[in-house]
Amino acid sequence: MEGIQTEKYFESTRPTTQPTTSPTNIFPAAEPTPDWNKAKELWGIAWHIHWIGLGVAFSVLAIISVVSLVQTNKHRRVGRKPLAVAINALLLVLGITRALYLFVDPYESRQNGVKMPRWAAQLLYNISFPCLSSAFYLIFLVFLEVAKIQVVSKKLQNARFLVVVISVHFAIVLFAEVSGIIKPDFAVPFIVCQLFFTVWGLLLSASFIFGGLKVICRARNVKKQLTTLREKHQERSSVKGSQKKIGTNASKVAKITLVTSGLGLAWSIIQLYSLIDVYHFYRDTLRPPPPWLWWSFQTCFRLVEIAMACTIVYCVMQPSHRNGASSARRKSTARENILSEKGISETV
Repeated sequence: MEGIQTEKYFESTRPTTQPTTSPTNIFPAAEPTPDWNKAKELWGIAWHIHWIGLGVAFSVLAIISVVSLVQTNKHRRVGRKPLAVAINALLLVLGITRALYLFVDPYESRQNGVKMPRWAAQLLYNISFPCLSSAFYLIFLVFLEVAKIQVVSKKLQNARFLVVVISVHFAIVLFAEVSGIIKPDFAVPFIVCQLFFTVWGLLLSASFIFGGLKVICRARNVKKQLTTLREKHQERSSVKGSQKKIGTNASKVAKITLVTSGLGLAWSIIQLYSLIDVYHFYRDTLRPPPPWLWWSFQTCFRLVEIAMACTIVYCVMQPSHRNGASSARRKSTARENILSEKGISETV
């Protein structure tokens, strides 16, 4: 009896060790997040505006994509039909995944009492990046096709290459997701994934700007030739109508090009900024990002995504000029006859 009491005494006085938190437990899920209790109290209604408002916006995007898909099958749209279908399908996946992510368990905050598995949250969050970047690439090809300019090789615009590019986009995200499940404290795949989409977005934006400037320069050259023709000859009515039409088309192309390329640049720059300044290359996982900095970044990022998607779907929903093919051919033939009679070339 006395031995048992002595043993209990030594057990009670033996120092207890607290379990340490491993990096696996504190490594960010879909993205590094702030301290939710403090952040929600600090944000107030701004937090509800973020996840509810943006969730509704992405839901509307999904609905518009469905409408655009139906119209693509019924009516002629700008660009080739397979490209339009692929773009709408990618934007539909983007809208659905973003809406689910924001409504079910926004940023794994347990806002609605639901805790998504880590792999599901990562997949819903990160799958939107290849959807948006692939749609951005496809609308760039549509732009080249409609504007009839060549910025990249024709071999880079065939169906096989398109499938390879889109597959690579999704494969990179899936690789990062699988790596995160196997070894959650290994941040290199997430960094590589983010850098890839940043560089790819910058390249596409620069190509968009180059292509848009090329179209504007071509339109200005034709306009200048028509102006010269009108001053020298008395074909005022026909030439003036053609000049007005070309000026309007050039203006529209310029606006769409500038908006799309600007949003692509913003999307890439925000990703790079988040990697460097918000998440510090995922090195300091013990320290959550500042609440307002995180909220501002995520809000701006989601808004840019919505704006990019809306610009792309707007381009896809434009009616094809083939609907008025007969009248367009008559006008084009008349203008070409005038130019050929006066020895003015329309080539650029």
